[in-house]
Amino acid sequence: MIFSDFEYFVFFLFVFFTVWYLFPALFSNQSRETRILHVFLLISSYFFYMSWDYRFGALILLSTAIDFYVGLKLATETREKIRYYLLLFSLITNLVFILGFFKYYNFVVNSINSVTSFSFGDEFLPVLKIILPAGISFFTFQSLSYTIDVYRKEIPAEKDFIRFALFVSFFPQLVAGPIVTARTFMPQLYSPKKLEDIEFRVAIRFFMLGYFKKAVLSDMVAPTIDAIYANPAGHHAYALLIAAALGGIQVYLDFSGYSDMAIGSALLLGYKLPTNFNLPFIATSVSGFWRRWHMTLNSWLRDYIYIPMGGSRVTSVRRKFNLWFTMFVSGVWHGAQWTFVFWGSLNGFFYVLEEIWKEWFPEKEGKTSIAGLSFLKIPLWLFQNLLNNSIFFLGAVFFRSLSWENAWIHLKGIFLFQDGNLRPYMWKDFLWIIGFLILGHFVGYFLFEKGKGKKIPASLEFVLYPVLFLVLNLATPENSVPFIYFQF
Repeated sequence: MIFSDFEYFVFFLFVFFTVWYLFPALFSNQSRETRILHVFLLISSYFFYMSWDYRFGALILLSTAIDFYVGLKLATETREKIRYYLLLFSLITNLVFILGFFKYYNFVVNSINSVTSFSFGDEFLPVLKIILPAGISFFTFQSLSYTIDVYRKEIPAEKDFIRFALFVSFFPQLVAGPIVTARTFMPQLYSPKKLEDIEFRVAIRFFMLGYFKKAVLSDMVAPTIDAIYANPAGHHAYALLIAAALGGIQVYLDFSGYSDMAIGSALLLGYKLPTNFNLPFIATSVSGFWRRWHMTLNSWLRDYIYIPMGGSRVTSVRRKFNLWFTMFVSGVWHGAQWTFVFWGSLNGFFYVLEEIWKEWFPEKEGKTSIAGLSFLKIPLWLFQNLLNNSIFFLGAVFFRSLSWENAWIHLKGIFLFQDGNLRPYMWKDFLWIIGFLILGHFVGYFLFEKGKGKKIPASLEFVLYPVLFLVLNLATPENSVPFIYFQF
């Protein structure tokens, strides 16, 4: 069950009408209604998650129970050594026995076996048939944020298991984010919800925009991208360049589309999720790009990896290592393949390179720079933006490639101007997707960055919804494609 499928609409309508119409009619006591509401949302979330595989429910329940118990013990334990061991127990359980086993066991085993088979002619460790639970990286990071914050005494321990379990498993963001932390989500479970407080226009805009990004744009170009990445050796350098750009854009459309639909679904139920993307392709620097891309993961890594390592309160060399290592962890988090490890390391390298550039060529106040010459502002912005996006698109080759070998064949084919298959439909997909991306970022920049634009009357907007719904359905490809981030 994915957001762009008809089954999800049926499921969500059932949840929506039960929450806002059935329960208020059955229960007059506010506290009793809230309690039953939380139980219902928890059951609905587990049903949603277990629709992929019923066995996944036991795993998320195990992670939830462990961190709930650890949180209670951390709140009452006064001995710092015991508190440290409790946190260590939560970290090891989640990162090693749950996330590590299900996501990284075969990756580590295959890497070791490749070395031992080359050196000794034999594989030492067994490869297991493990089903990767959807969204395992998201709910483990989310649950870990709770135990870490309780250990730091930044938030109180949650004493209600139902509320805590709902925080971990809330279905709109369970499978692919946005990653929420206990400090931002748990207080919302204590505040009363009213139907009249729902921002329907905002919620519907989010969901329809997300649907358009995912089900129309991303799914439409998926066959072209998949065909090129499946056989990079057989395609022309121009086709490989098209796939490099479209691959990075597809990840954005797919993931930001999911995030938008998740935010819209949560708003319709009375809950606010954090923004996950903010026009990343208008960035003119590496750091600026990652402040706008997968913002909740980058915030998590900043709060729980970068800052605990010393952040920027260390020497210049150590700070650069901290930046690189944070991006390296991001790559490892994304997938159990060497392509993801290299992708994260490469992003960290460019992050550090930018920091070195800033140190060597600092902007001096009170002096006229090239950027200060008005007639050069637009060309300079275009150059910086194109350079920044080119770095991302070439790095995205490792993100989208099926293997390490395919990634290098892809890049080699680009730089050696390889001959091969190049069809007109590839140019067509490239041009119309680029056109929509530029238009969307241009409109978004003036609406959100500059705060310009006229408000649409509510009556006109609601009249247009059926038309937009019909247009989106007609434009949706027949076969839906699973969300890319489900594998993470």
